[in-house]
Amino acid sequence: MNATISRIKITLAVLALAVLATSFCGCKGSDTPALSKKDEVTATLTKSAWVIKTVTVDGVDKTSIYPNIGLTFTSSAFTTTNGGPIWPTSGTWSFTTADATAIQRNDGLVVTIQEATATSLKLALSWTKTTLGGGRVESVSGQHVFNFGK
Repeated sequence: MNATISRIKITLAVLALAVLATSFCGCKGSDTPALSKKDEVTATLTKSAWVIKTVTVDGVDKTSIYPNIGLTFTSSAFTTTNGGPIWPTSGTWSFTTADATAIQRNDGLVVTIQEATATSLKLALSWTKTTLGGGRVESVSGQHVFNFGK
């Protein structure tokens, strides 16, 4: 009977220690509120400049038509280098969805955010104009997917 009481006392002591440990570890809420999805994506977009890696149009590699595009975001604006007609030199943008999966530029074009990580940004848009040919700038119509990296 003494052995049973000893086991009960040990079990109670272990449970008491577990309760105390839990109260000291992680039970308090964080002082920093969780970021909204829009805030998270904005932080990713604005962290640093993005450099083009690949471009596909309707699934076909067209990177050579859009070489050296650079894209930089602020919380409400963007600037580009070598963007041609598809990416104006500068403009403003805002999210069109609460889950931050699309933005609309000030020219009305909606750009879908397919991926936004610390090192990769994949943007898709539908372009309806073709300027490939004798002009100074080039573009082809179709569903464009721009893969940017750091």
